[in-house]
Amino acid sequence: MADNTVKFLTKGIWVAIAFFVIRCIISMPESAYDIFGFAGEAISVTTILMGVYNSILWKYNPLEKLPRLKGRYEGKIEYSFTGKEEIKHIEVIIKQTLLSVKVKITTDEITSNTIVSNLVDENGEYILYYTYITNPKSKFRNENPIQYGTCRLTIKSMTELKGVYWTSRQTIGDMNLTMKERKGEY
Repeated sequence: MADNTVKFLTKGIWVAIAFFVIRCIISMPESAYDIFGFAGEAISVTTILMGVYNSILWKYNPLEKLPRLKGRYEGKIEYSFTGKEEIKHIEVIIKQTLLSVKVKITTDEITSNTIVSNLVDENGEYILYYTYITNPKSKFRNENPIQYGTCRLTIKSMTELKGVYWTSRQTIGDMNLTMKERKGEY
């Protein structure tokens, strides 16, 4: 399990314990039934709070060091397939919570969606690793069939991502992305 997830779950357990203790102080339990009821209340409140924190509030916590990547990016990929070098312009939508990052890339031929991703701190620099599957438009499926790929993007700044990718078809390339819009629902 990722360090970020373990830390999040640990904090959740401590929050639930704190709510349980506060609930017991407010109204002393008189039976085992009361104890289980108080525990249920503490767990319910904690679950709601942690869900809201994971999806929204973490972005406003100055102590959270994860980069905030959510937004719309534009950029290009410079790739090589069977020795032929090409450049393709892309649009990238990144959706992010504290515990997950989803990347959707659109070109004139395909869309690709994240299967799994992870933000990793490598020697003080955050790197986004993700694996994806492509979904080519039907008219391009013969030349560009469905494939799997992996990408490694270095977060240069909150608005610039640079990296490399490689696919199951032996395509390799470089990606350069610039954030165009942070607002909106992605």
